[in-house]
Amino acid sequence: MNQQQIATLLLALAVASSAHATDDDARAKGIKWLVQTQKGDGSFVGLQGLEVQSTSAAVEAMLAAGMTHSPQYARALSWLANAPGGSLDSRAWQVAALAAAGRDAKTIAGTIRDERNIYVVQSGGSPTSGGATWGAYPGYGASTIDTALGYGALRSAGVSYTNDTSNLTYTALCNILPAQLTGSPWSGAWPHALPQSNQPSNASSGSLAATAIMLYEFKKQRQAGRFLSGSACSKTSPGAIDTAMTSAKTWLIAQANGDGGFAERNPQTGNLEASAPVATAMAIRALSLFAAEGDTAAGTAIASARTWMDAQQNADGSWRGDPFVTARVVAALPAAAGAQLTDSDQDGLTDVVEQQLGTQTLVADAQGQLDPYANAVPGITATSFSVAANLNEAFSYTVSASGGNGPFVFALVNGALPPGLTMAANGQISGSPSALGSYAFDYEVTDAASTKTLVIGRIDVAEAPAPSDGDVPLPAWALVALGAGLVGAMRRHSRRASA
Repeated sequence: MNQQQIATLLLALAVASSAHATDDDARAKGIKWLVQTQKGDGSFVGLQGLEVQSTSAAVEAMLAAGMTHSPQYARALSWLANAPGGSLDSRAWQVAALAAAGRDAKTIAGTIRDERNIYVVQSGGSPTSGGATWGAYPGYGASTIDTALGYGALRSAGVSYTNDTSNLTYTALCNILPAQLTGSPWSGAWPHALPQSNQPSNASSGSLAATAIMLYEFKKQRQAGRFLSGSACSKTSPGAIDTAMTSAKTWLIAQANGDGGFAERNPQTGNLEASAPVATAMAIRALSLFAAEGDTAAGTAIASARTWMDAQQNADGSWRGDPFVTARVVAALPAAAGAQLTDSDQDGLTDVVEQQLGTQTLVADAQGQLDPYANAVPGITATSFSVAANLNEAFSYTVSASGGNGPFVFALVNGALPPGLTMAANGQISGSPSALGSYAFDYEVTDAASTKTLVIGRIDVAEAPAPSDGDVPLPAWALVALGAGLVGAMRRHSRRASA
């Protein structure tokens, strides 16, 4: 290697190191802002109606930032697991976040499965198989985004049904691929809505969001080997699907402005709009799957996009002052690694986030960041109990069920007990804690009817009290009696002094 090549390599490494440091700083500031804006019930509320999407994105952001042992993460997950159903979009993101966190999302995904639109594919004049699409709500017209998210929810939650792979393959060949646009400036893009008669231009023109979400799901399904081999609607799987993905990826990369950020195109003029954080985050999400396989064009676009996103961060750590936008951007940054994961006081907040918050990295104080002035429900969206334990001393505590009929079975499902403690199926936590810190965790209670309830708990481990000089502490009743005696003596002394 000559001197010029060495200099070029060193410059590239310096640029990469600088970008990595900037991403780390942006992530820490973004998580700090999310911690400060989390509601007392565990949710994140931005634009009206996006509570589930915002909280789902925040869970993914905290997961990427190494915050899985924090009370903020546990509270957000508990709220999300109990959040009411809404649009397909909200429930699909809900399933994706819960599944990424290792939670069972089969019930919600099962509802999504049962709301699919079933139709018959005509091939050669005769029906050959059924396909499945989704709309915003049951009975609504098929949407590109909702169909991709519907299949994604079933995939991530591990929910299947009869003929699901054939439904997926026929839908891809007979609905999704024919809807892919051709001709500048949309060639390779997908529109918001699948083709229908009399559609407005904003529904039939190319959409970055629809393309990024469909491309992501196609790639995930392809990686899982779920597309069947065969032909339908004059297209062959998986070859035609691979070709469609290549076209969509090429189009998606071309939606970056000169500043590196991604944007939608104006449906009337076809011109790129100003770069937007969420559009950029969604593009990164899809392109990351290709970059991980060595696609240099995707990797270059991602690097430029992240540099742009870092520069858009507000002084308070947010992007656009909105939880949904901020969480989506943080989730699109590289996952925290190495020193970024250090949590010296083991309270769930990493040191880099605590430094941004101005809290002490050697004091377990994560719980103090939770909003106490909200309609939190103990055990559901807030800790149902908080107990203290002494380091290296025997500890025993039995958790309880809040409803249902016994017998009950208890199981730890998220977070962590202090090292040295274990939870038995009868709900007893016992052992000798071997590490200091504040430990938030979720446990699941299953009653006799197999109904499951998610509950939050917390155990604070502190140093054992210093031994006294032989004095025996007085019991509570004795302290009350002593106090009453002192008050009586003071009154008698007052009467004698005035006599």
